[in-house]
Amino acid sequence: MTRRPVLGALGVVAAVLLAGCGGADPEAAAPTSSSTTATTPSSTTTSTTTTATTTTKPVPKPSTSTRKATPKPTAKPSPKPTSRPKPPTCRVPSGVRAAQVVLVTSSGSSATVRACRRTATGYARELGPYYGHVGRNGVSWSKREGDLKTPAGTYPLRGGFGARANPGLAQGWFRVDSNDVWVDDSQSSLYNTHQRKPVSGRWDSAENLLNTPAYNYAQVIGYNESRTPGKGSAIFFHVDTGGGTAGCVSLPTSALLAVLRWERSGAVMSIS
Repeated sequence: MTRRPVLGALGVVAAVLLAGCGGADPEAAAPTSSSTTATTPSSTTTSTTTTATTTTKPVPKPSTSTRKATPKPTAKPSPKPTSRPKPPTCRVPSGVRAAQVVLVTSSGSSATVRACRRTATGYARELGPYYGHVGRNGVSWSKREGDLKTPAGTYPLRGGFGARANPGLAQGWFRVDSNDVWVDDSQSSLYNTHQRKPVSGRWDSAENLLNTPAYNYAQVIGYNESRTPGKGSAIFFHVDTGGGTAGCVSLPTSALLAVLRWERSGAVMSIS
């Protein structure tokens, strides 16, 4: 059996003891500047500092302007609807019921004429006032043949005639020539009617209807349609010639035509 030398083992132990107690030169053990030290990732901690930047909104400064705020426009109240003015009224005699009335008011031989229409509340004026004439001796409730007065009362307005063509009268028209007459002979059976020549003994007197300018346009006023002898005849609504008539009602041409065109069947004339 071979024994290991004791001294060898003791030498190893001594060397270990010297190394563990720091017997070696400390400077020899310290790393030099040229030495490279291996560092594991786990032994190195990298510290990163993050600075949080907080954005602060500026506080608005109060306005130093002296300008006043513009007030909101206020809504203006809507104007109240204005009612249309009522047309002038006509003082038509009581008892008259026609839809249209030609109202004649006289003063001596002068006349004021209005065209009036019946409404739910009475008669309203639609044309006029126009100014013309009546009989040279005024108006009478007891008209007689040849007295130069216009008969008072309310009468139907009939067809028309004249030297000129129909201007638009709804009731009808005949155009006259030198043979057309209106019989004013109270003793004739044809009294107060339109006739044509020759006379042939049928009347002793008659009015010629070809009479200008008075009968350029004329309308028959339905007076004495019963043809009572002596009560009056040939009462017309015709063109004014500037003075009193022989018993008719007259207006200037423009006014007369306006009334004739306004009329419809059933119109009447009321004279006072």
